[in-house]
Amino acid sequence: MEEFISSFINEAQELLVQLEKDLLYLEKEPNDSEVINKIFRVMHTLKGSAGMYGFMNISHLSHEFENIYAKLREKEMKVTAELIDATLKGKDLLLNMLDKKPSEEKSQALIALLRDNFIQGSLQEKTSFSNISDMNRSKQNNYCVLFLPDKTIFERGLDPDIALNELGNSGFVKIIPHEKRSSWTTQKSKKVCNTIWEVYLRTALTGNEIEEIFLFYDDTEFRIIDLSDDSYKTNSVFQKFLKKHYKNVQSANDHTEACIKELIASDDDTDQHEKIPVADEKVTEIKSTDVSNSDIDSTINVSSRKLDELLNLVSELVTSTAGLEAFEEKYKDVKLNNIIEDIEKLTKRFRNNALDLRLVPVGTLLEKFKRHVRDLSKELNKCVNLIVEGNETEIDKAILKSIESPLLHIIRNSIDHGIEHAEERIKKGKANAGLLKIVAFYSGANVVIQVQDDGSGINLDRVKECAIKNKYILPDQVVTQQELLNLIMEPGFTTSENISMVSGRGVGMDVVRKQLNAVSGSLEIDTEKDLGTCITMKLPTTLSIIDTLMIEVSNSKILIPLLEIEYCYKENRELLFDSNNKYIRYKNEMVPYVSLREKFKYQEKKNDEEMVIIINKFEKKYALIVDQIIGEHQAVIKPLGELFINQPYFSGGSIMVDGKLALILDTNYLFNQLIIN
Repeated sequence: MEEFISSFINEAQELLVQLEKDLLYLEKEPNDSEVINKIFRVMHTLKGSAGMYGFMNISHLSHEFENIYAKLREKEMKVTAELIDATLKGKDLLLNMLDKKPSEEKSQALIALLRDNFIQGSLQEKTSFSNISDMNRSKQNNYCVLFLPDKTIFERGLDPDIALNELGNSGFVKIIPHEKRSSWTTQKSKKVCNTIWEVYLRTALTGNEIEEIFLFYDDTEFRIIDLSDDSYKTNSVFQKFLKKHYKNVQSANDHTEACIKELIASDDDTDQHEKIPVADEKVTEIKSTDVSNSDIDSTINVSSRKLDELLNLVSELVTSTAGLEAFEEKYKDVKLNNIIEDIEKLTKRFRNNALDLRLVPVGTLLEKFKRHVRDLSKELNKCVNLIVEGNETEIDKAILKSIESPLLHIIRNSIDHGIEHAEERIKKGKANAGLLKIVAFYSGANVVIQVQDDGSGINLDRVKECAIKNKYILPDQVVTQQELLNLIMEPGFTTSENISMVSGRGVGMDVVRKQLNAVSGSLEIDTEKDLGTCITMKLPTTLSIIDTLMIEVSNSKILIPLLEIEYCYKENRELLFDSNNKYIRYKNEMVPYVSLREKFKYQEKKNDEEMVIIINKFEKKYALIVDQIIGEHQAVIKPLGELFINQPYFSGGSIMVDGKLALILDTNYLFNQLIIN
């Protein structure tokens, strides 16, 4: 039972995530009946499933929303902003009740609110299917139900006989089974359903009530065709079904008309219901077949714990393979060399596949921000249009999770500080609604996420004024625009005069930068007065295994991410160190440099030549001066532990083939230090 409950919770959470997207869409398109139907189905499914697993608070609350959206389906009421607000609050409460201890008090309060504001008069409870034969038969409806269960329904714990019996108890029914194969067999290892049913039904139920019979089936597993008029003749799904199972168009039409006449004639003897052929051996036996690849779902859910364990094993394999390579170099055996080359190729493919398993679309995160933008813009009384692009761009799930908070802070800043109120925008000749755009795309092997707004831009004069006031810079100090923008990311820096629920405490952009640095990411700000601001986050695709360049500084091995290296070359020592400005000429531009020997306070070593490594960050360059370049190294990244958590220069470590530790240089920190200094 615990396994079933866990599965229900996971499915319910997915439904609620989709529900929020549908509600935000419905707010913009209130007349979209298809979306209203989807929301109704979500509430209907939650009601039934939650009740079955004992989540009664969820079941009761979902039932109230189901009643409301049933009224919307029947056009008895209209979609309003108040209804969307209430449903979003309901979604949050439902999600909370799944994750935490049920809150009956909050649930009852929201139910009372819904009844007072959206449900006029008490709604009568629907009559149960078991008593449907006692209903007033003066309003009879004719339907054809195409019951098309998937082969795997038995594995899902479903029995098609139950649904067929429910239909049989609801009125007069004529059931016609169609077998996908010519015969049925039973196999001990697997049970597969290979029958579909064509059901003609005369009942007092509405189409919505018939849908409840198929509560636990997917929408693709049943179709309800209303036979009250001639519309069924143009129903593409129904006509396609008939053509497939009957000889020709004429015989299909004759068959349908004969069934409809039989339904109407059933009123003369309402007790003569056709029995469901459950005793028919052909129907009750189960066809077992070998499932082809086309029948298997293209995706499966795997726990994060299992993926992490797989990646740990791959990491160990990469390290062991590197050890084999070192062993082969020592003995120079041709056969051993060929075997190790094969292992190396397989390890690389295995590594890439394992890393791909951890990649998830950034859209899973970006779509969440639609709700935040909606709520915050209403809170600040601003009109904001959100555009999201690049949802399909993929990144490691651990990185995606770590940047959720930084991204949310950037978005809040854009709406609060950047985008103006409608009156101010109109005075500037802008549209009354501000534009907020979140774009994700690949840049080499990195992922770039940009948050763009068309607001007032960052007031650099105000930034400079605050920087002088708080003694970040001297009054007569000459600073560039980029240096001023970097000050925004200093701890405690803020330009807000008033503290609000959204901003003004000086805690934000410095934390954003630290969180990005923690995942080897970087941050860049670009702004222009009255045109807007663009904040760019550059992130690695994955953090677990990366290609690096191994260097040496005073017999210490250091690793630099290979993707950030533009060029390596030798330079005369005197040319580098005789100047006091610590700049080097590279491709006709002056590039700042940092000597790692000097930075880490190693003993001075006078070489005639020094190795120069050009690092490229957001098209801005700086140079590292090192003793020696050893070569490329595929690094399995390991955390350094709590003792080294406060050191800023290294983001992790990697075990080399000889068992020693090589530290991974945090090029972001060095870059930021060079800009500030």
